[in-house]
Amino acid sequence: MTLPRSDSSWIDGAVDDDVVTIGDPRLKALTATIESGEAAELLKTLVTRLRDLNGAGLAAPQIGVSVRAAIVEVRRTDVFPDRPETGLIQLLNPVILERSDETTLDWEGCFSVPGYLGEVPRAERITVRYTAETSETVTREFEGYTARVVQHEIDHLDGLVYLDRMPDMASLTTAQNYLDHHRPTPTSSR
Repeated sequence: MTLPRSDSSWIDGAVDDDVVTIGDPRLKALTATIESGEAAELLKTLVTRLRDLNGAGLAAPQIGVSVRAAIVEVRRTDVFPDRPETGLIQLLNPVILERSDETTLDWEGCFSVPGYLGEVPRAERITVRYTAETSETVTREFEGYTARVVQHEIDHLDGLVYLDRMPDMASLTTAQNYLDHHRPTPTSSR
């Protein structure tokens, strides 16, 4: 399978130099709140980097900025061709107010842990309060795959990576082995 440069380099365990990877203390650092008026340039940078990397979400600590800012924009990729897409969501100072009791165990990868995926349980539905880029305070419910990505990005703001949430490291696999042995068969044609 031939993948775009960003997908194939991540699968090979490489990522651009400006992405902070596991083992760097900046991923575990406390994050400060940020005022929406101060966030415009950071949000723009996060959006550009996420789209360049062809990912579903990116948090400020992943680019070395220890503030509570993250973005989510789920698009289909060659690695995840069936995931449901969402528009751009920009989260400043997000707080999860509520999590459903229902959880789903599913695969996650991360630009900060390049080349690997593992199964992580996440709440199927969450309610999050955050400040939008417009300075408006928003309380919104997310469900399914979007809820998974939002939880993953908020974890980064709390100094966690998906490995910290894995109940069993036995599912940890290289991205190439995920593609070869674990990825579900696509359910729809494109």
